[in-house]
Amino acid sequence: MTRTRNPPHIVLATFGTHGDLHPFMALALALQKQGARVTLAAASEYREKVEVEGLTFARMRPDMQAVVDRLGMDEHALTLRIARQPQFLLTHIVMPALRDAYEDIMAISADADALVTHSVAYGAKLAAEKRGLPDFSIALQPMVFWSIYDPPIVANAQRLSRWVYRCGPRLTRAFIDLGKRVGRRWARPIDALRRELDLPPADAHPLFEGAFSDDGVLALYSPLFGAPQSDHPARTDIVGFAFHDGEQGAPANLDPTTQAFLDAGPPPLVFTQGTSAVHDAEVFVRESLAAVRTLGMRAVFVLDDERAARWAAEASERVHITGYAPYARLFPQASAIVHHGGIGTTAQALRSGRPQLVVPHLVDQPDNAARVVRLGVGRSLARHAYRAERAATTLGGMLRDDAVIRRAMDVGEVVAREDGAEMGARRILDWLG
Repeated sequence: MTRTRNPPHIVLATFGTHGDLHPFMALALALQKQGARVTLAAASEYREKVEVEGLTFARMRPDMQAVVDRLGMDEHALTLRIARQPQFLLTHIVMPALRDAYEDIMAISADADALVTHSVAYGAKLAAEKRGLPDFSIALQPMVFWSIYDPPIVANAQRLSRWVYRCGPRLTRAFIDLGKRVGRRWARPIDALRRELDLPPADAHPLFEGAFSDDGVLALYSPLFGAPQSDHPARTDIVGFAFHDGEQGAPANLDPTTQAFLDAGPPPLVFTQGTSAVHDAEVFVRESLAAVRTLGMRAVFVLDDERAARWAAEASERVHITGYAPYARLFPQASAIVHHGGIGTTAQALRSGRPQLVVPHLVDQPDNAARVVRLGVGRSLARHAYRAERAATTLGGMLRDDAVIRRAMDVGEVVAREDGAEMGARRILDWLG
C-alpha cells in the first residue's frame, strides 16, 4: 500500500462498552504520538471522554440512549436479554443501525488514508470498501476468531460447547460450521446494503471470517491469553493488550477516601462488574456482601454511581463502596478481584498480578473466564451459581492456593511488559506504507 499523505489520516471506528472503547483510545493516542492524524468514531455518549484526551471525536451510531428509547428497554433489561440471547445484540442493536454507521463513517472519511475497525463495526467496514481504503481489523478477544484449534465457549450453550470440544476437532468444526449457517441470516442486512451500494457479494461470511480484512488484523490481547492459531486470518498479529484507564494519557488517581481505605488495613477483595453487567448488579452485590462477612475480609465494591448510592448504607470499616475507580490503580492493591469477565476488566486484572474469580454474564465473558482458569490465575463461577456460601468457599480456597497466587504474579509481570497500543500503532503504520 502507498501512503497518500504525510501525516496520514486514520479513522478508528469502535462499538460497545468502555472495554471496547479504551483499547481504541489507547491505539489512537499511540498513533497520534507517532505522527498520524487520528479521528475516533464511537457512540455519542463517549464524546467527552475521547475529546478530553486531545483526540478528534466523530459520532458513529448507534447511540446507547437511542437504542434504549427505540426498544423501550432499560439497560438492565437489555443486559438480561443479551445474556439469554447473544444474537439480540446483532439483530436488534447493531444491524438496525448498519446504514447509520455506514453514513457516519462516509461523512468523515473523505480525506482518510485508512480505517481501523472493531470486529462488529460492519457499517465502517462497508465504508472502507466503498471508498477503496485499507481497513485494518481489530480483535479485542480470542473468541471472535472462532478458531477450530482454540474454540470459544458459547455464552448460551456453555455445556454443549465444552462437550463438543472435548470430542475433538472434527466435531468442533461441524459445530462451528453449524453456528455459521444459523448466523448467516443475521447478516442479511449487510447483504442488502452491499447490493444497494453496488458492492459485490461477500466471498466470506460477514460475521465470521468476513469480519476481518485482508489488509491486516491486530489482536489486542496477550499471546498468553490466546495463542496464534493456523486458522486465524492471514496477516494477524497478536500484539498485547492496549490499556487506557484515566485522563490525559495516564491512570487517574484513586479518590482520597478509597485510597485511605486501602491504606487502613490488609489488601481487600475487590468486587466489580465493569460497565456491562453492572446493569444486573443487585444479586451480585447482595451475595458478595454476605460472602465478605463469611470470610471476615475487607472489601471494595466498584459500582456505577446510582448503585453506589443505593448500597452506601452497607459501607463500614471493613467495606468500602465507591463509584468509578481506575482499575490500574485499584487492582494491584487487592488481594483478589471478583468481576464479570469483560475483556477490559479481565485485561486489567491480569496486568495487576492478582488472582481472579470471574462470574461471567454474556457474549465473550464465559470464554474469557475459561481462559483465566486455563491460565491458572483464577477460578470461575456461573452467574446462577454465584451465592454467598459458594463464593466464600471458592474465594477462600483460591486465596490459600499458592500456585494460583504465584501464577497470577508471573502472568502479571508478562502482561505489564506488553504494550499493545504502541506495537499496534507501529504495525498499522508499517502496513500503510
